[in-house]
Amino acid sequence: MAFDVVSDWISQPNVCRCCLSASGVWDVTAVYITDTGTKEVFADVLRNYLGITLSHMNDLGVSKLVCEICLNQLRSTSNFHKQVLQADLWFSQYFDNRKGINNKLNVDNSIKNRKKTVYEKKLRGKHTNSDNDYDSDTPIAKIKHSLYENYGFVNSNSDGLDNCEVKENILKQCDEKFKILKIERSAEKRRNNIKQLSERRRVILTCGTVLQETTACPFRHHKSWFQCFFCSKDFMEIDSLRNHTLQSHPDIEAEIKKIKRYPRSLQIDISNLECRSCHLNLTDVENMKRHLVEKHNKVIYKECIADFKVNTSPYTCHLCKREFHVFRTLTTHLNEHYANCICDVCGKSFLNSKRLKVHKRTHENGSYPCNECGKVLKTKTSKANHMESAHSKRTIKCQICFKPMKHYNDRIKHMSEIHNITHKFKCPICGREYNIKHYLATHIRQTHGHKNKKCIECGMAFITNHGLKKHMSKHTGERPFSCSICCKSYARSYTLREHMRSHENDKHDGKS
Repeated sequence: MAFDVVSDWISQPNVCRCCLSASGVWDVTAVYITDTGTKEVFADVLRNYLGITLSHMNDLGVSKLVCEICLNQLRSTSNFHKQVLQADLWFSQYFDNRKGINNKLNVDNSIKNRKKTVYEKKLRGKHTNSDNDYDSDTPIAKIKHSLYENYGFVNSNSDGLDNCEVKENILKQCDEKFKILKIERSAEKRRNNIKQLSERRRVILTCGTVLQETTACPFRHHKSWFQCFFCSKDFMEIDSLRNHTLQSHPDIEAEIKKIKRYPRSLQIDISNLECRSCHLNLTDVENMKRHLVEKHNKVIYKECIADFKVNTSPYTCHLCKREFHVFRTLTTHLNEHYANCICDVCGKSFLNSKRLKVHKRTHENGSYPCNECGKVLKTKTSKANHMESAHSKRTIKCQICFKPMKHYNDRIKHMSEIHNITHKFKCPICGREYNIKHYLATHIRQTHGHKNKKCIECGMAFITNHGLKKHMSKHTGERPFSCSICCKSYARSYTLREHMRSHENDKHDGKS
């Protein structure tokens, strides 16, 4: 397999680490539960059975996934290894039982030498029985007893071997292992339970722990506004939101009990992150998680957190230092760093299951009629947007007089005309001003955004998918907009509108 063949795959955040020719779907570092109830970690299979340790596993944005085909091969390797050991054991037992009493001493010596070899190999870590074979609720005493039996002892005082040096070495290694196991058991239980908890439950637990134990500032983001996590009040700047949270919601525990709608991911600003109990500065989420688990015995799930260091525009990704003029674009960019969910159609990665669910709708092209007016739309996403803009009964209220209004723009107009409160949002690049922040965000995205949507035919780049789609009609010759009167077709909707005016002029000329 030549390097130039796989070079394009290597840069993908979800490339399979074992073949570099497919999209991975299984995390090699995660703990998975098999149908028999045992646990398997594919990184351990690579290391223990093949002697391979994958490189750059701790680097940001690097894939930790394997594809289904490579996964099956890893499992086959593990099963074959166990099969050979079991076959050799039965083979030995068969011939040992056939030998007479006169050869008992030789048989015992042979078994002892074989056990000694196996034990020393196990102590070197070539093929150990992992602690993951036991459930996290299994008492340590039971694990200890089972391990002694595996080594040929009924208990720690049994004479399974005459060689005292080997025996003492094994017992010493086992005792050290049990000490480590006792220390890690509490954290291990939480890691093992991650597959048993629902996504909503993991988010609720994470929100409770992070917000009560640290100074992280939670927020929601909607239409270019930062919203209070607890009362949904809108703020233009994160600093104002942070001050509001400290002053209006000091009792975090009581506020959490009032929450009825939890997000799929807890968005937090970690610019001033520290532990509330010991006032230790925490640099990032990984540091925060390790500190809370080891020092305070608290549980959080990192995959439920979207962390930012929010500053003024341009917003900077604190993981790769890339800049974005629109905060929503930064939140989308975070999918590249946290590949918690993978699309099985195109291989794109996403922060949470909600984002993946919304993305999957783009692959469901068809005819979706509106339930209210009958308008037919091509995708479920288009239908949902149509229902929201045309038929939604949701209202928003003025923050001063609480008058209900249907649209966000109506509230902006109301604030300006009734309460004489206006805001001017200036583009930091070209200086254009808008009275609605969402308009400014749209302007920046469409005018000054990154041109990363390339035409496969001519290489011309565009900022949006919509612009690329319009351009592609030049190459395909597609004319989807047809005149209902003369059946002429056009590539652009506005060109059709201009054409329709000619028919209107014909009607007026006919009347005159």
